[in-house]
Amino acid sequence: MDILLLFILLFPTITTTISYFVGKRNEFLRNIINISSTLINFIVVIYLFRYIKTESITYQVSYVMGTGLYLKLDAFRYIFVLITSFIWFIVNIYSSQYLFGYIHRNRYHFFFMVTYISTLGFFISENIINLFTFFEIMSFSSYPLIIHDEDDEAHEAGVTYMAMAVAGGMILLMGIFILYSYTQVLNITQLSYILPGLGYIKYVISGLLIIGFGIKAGLVPLHMWLPKAHPAAPTPASAILSGVLVKTGIFGVLITVIFLMNYDLYLSYLMVIFGFTNIFTGGILALYPVNIKRTLAYSTMSQIGYLFLGIGLIGLLKDHGYLAVYGTMFHIFNHAVFKVMLFMGVGIIYMITHELDINKLYGFGRFKPILKITFFIGFCAIIGMPGFNGYLSKTLIHHSLSEFLSQFSNFTRISIEILFTLGSSITTAYLLKLYISLFVEDNSKYYASYRRYINKRALFPMVISSFIIIYVGINPNVFENYFFNIYSIFNIDTTTIHNIHFYSLANMSSSFITIALGVFIYLKYVLPKLRRKNKNNGHLDYFNKSENWISLEDNLYIPVLKFLFLISTFILRIFDNLLMKTAAFISYSIKYAANIEFQSYTSPMEKLESITYSIYRSVKNRKNNKKEKNKIFQNLQNELKESVQQGKNKTKSKFENFENRINEHENNSKENIKSTIKDKFNNNENLHIKEKTVKKIKDSEKYTTIKKDFDETKYRMNSITYSIYIVGIVIVVVLLALIIFNS
Repeated sequence: MDILLLFILLFPTITTTISYFVGKRNEFLRNIINISSTLINFIVVIYLFRYIKTESITYQVSYVMGTGLYLKLDAFRYIFVLITSFIWFIVNIYSSQYLFGYIHRNRYHFFFMVTYISTLGFFISENIINLFTFFEIMSFSSYPLIIHDEDDEAHEAGVTYMAMAVAGGMILLMGIFILYSYTQVLNITQLSYILPGLGYIKYVISGLLIIGFGIKAGLVPLHMWLPKAHPAAPTPASAILSGVLVKTGIFGVLITVIFLMNYDLYLSYLMVIFGFTNIFTGGILALYPVNIKRTLAYSTMSQIGYLFLGIGLIGLLKDHGYLAVYGTMFHIFNHAVFKVMLFMGVGIIYMITHELDINKLYGFGRFKPILKITFFIGFCAIIGMPGFNGYLSKTLIHHSLSEFLSQFSNFTRISIEILFTLGSSITTAYLLKLYISLFVEDNSKYYASYRRYINKRALFPMVISSFIIIYVGINPNVFENYFFNIYSIFNIDTTTIHNIHFYSLANMSSSFITIALGVFIYLKYVLPKLRRKNKNNGHLDYFNKSENWISLEDNLYIPVLKFLFLISTFILRIFDNLLMKTAAFISYSIKYAANIEFQSYTSPMEKLESITYSIYRSVKNRKNNKKEKNKIFQNLQNELKESVQQGKNKTKSKFENFENRINEHENNSKENIKSTIKDKFNNNENLHIKEKTVKKIKDSEKYTTIKKDFDETKYRMNSITYSIYIVGIVIVVVLLALIIFNS
């Protein structure tokens, strides 16, 4: 059955290609093909469950993607694959109704399916290069989904998303390069035996991997793309971004911290810190937006914090982390179901009103029973209300946290318990704001039923999700019964596994206290502090108090990046100018040297005669010049002395005449020196030597330049050059071979 791993990738690839071309002519048939494709894939994934209950399934294709395609499916990976295949199936149904009023629908459906295929490939990749390849395909194929509306908001969100996605991908790739250079291994299972023993470099590698995956997971402070992309994208795209794509980041972080780094203590503590940071940052920011999709986006950040917290607790508790593994994997499944359902509910509201402002939508769902009930079910699930699936997974994470804190002092234990309760209560506060505004407040504007605008295809996925939420909530052991084998993958000590009494009085009391605290925050802070009266209609409208807060993107990241860009360009410009000037100097020097004229001699005696004559003339001219100069200056000195002695009482005008006379005499003397030298040279007894030398210089056959010599030896010079290149290539190849084999 291992061939089915390849099937769940190839089958939707083929059908997506067909549906793209079919969709240009018949959109209904295209939708049927895509929905059928995801349904068949979902059925195949369910069929594979019988094989992964006891063992893992692997499939390998050599000579694909450079290093081979290595696929693996076990109980751990199966949870992610099951979520992906199910969510894509129901959202595909939802998309066929939602996108009726949109342009470029065929483009959207194509990239929607490409994202689906790459996400499945990411979760079942055992080779880390395969994993990175699918991760990048997923990042790039989801970009057209975010900018689908092609307005200013969408393009701004797309820029932020792509900047973060590319940066995350490059950082991740850098970590993989360093990892491979130290291990020479690409198999994730094999890497888990090697990486923990690499020394401190393992923290550099794991840090790069966590940053790369953390960006996709919405890890604070790398979350900027998430609250921008969710509101800008069409609701089906927002649903998969929140429900599935952020889970790819969680999957990567979990693989890194737990498996590759073998439950590293420091990274586990770091994950706990990140978990609480995300819970509070996402929750607090979700209190303020008036855009309902942005509220859900920040909610995703907060809920992802529980998963980071769970990953940290798995690493800290190690083989005693039964509750942490159970709670984390359970919450991955639960969050995907209830968050996708909430987004689909918001999408139905937008389909009818084309509005996301809570101040314009208050009271919309008051008389929409199906929408109101399904949204309420999702609301109860996310706040951890007993009887719904979110309550179960949050209770498990809370219990694992209490188990870890049992080794600390009472003050530490109580302080962290308060933080956990307070973070969870904020979830209740911001979702109460959302639900009461949309479904409880009265607004005569929306008294109409709007049934003709709500197609059953859009409501069907919400009803299915609601059923799953309630079914899992009242059958708390259903997840563990199906995925019990997952504990062996995490090396959990089976003796620590025990029954959990989810609906005990203590657990339910803890949940109700958290919800009550959330209601208190809503009543005492949200309602009185975040609303003001609208002068037009007298309604108390919400306002976004966080708009004037410091933005990490605008006030930190962008200025820092601009500064680094300016500094780097300044430094590179210096090197560039230096290089250009050096190249220009070399070029000028070569051209100048190539045209220098020099003599070529037929015999050594000719060269000797020329050198002897040159030396002789040089020495004789120097002596004559020296004698003439001495004689002139001696005469001037004597004449000056006589003038000084005889002209002490002379007038100033006579002194000036005398000075002019000296200058005139000096000029005449210089002319006399030149004429004397010229006469002596012309009358020289070695005139025959000079004539012979001049004759040689003027002889064109013996006149040469570097350029002329290059032209005459062109073939020989090219041969030498080619030989040097060949030898250089051989040396480089040999050195590379030595480096590879020695390492």
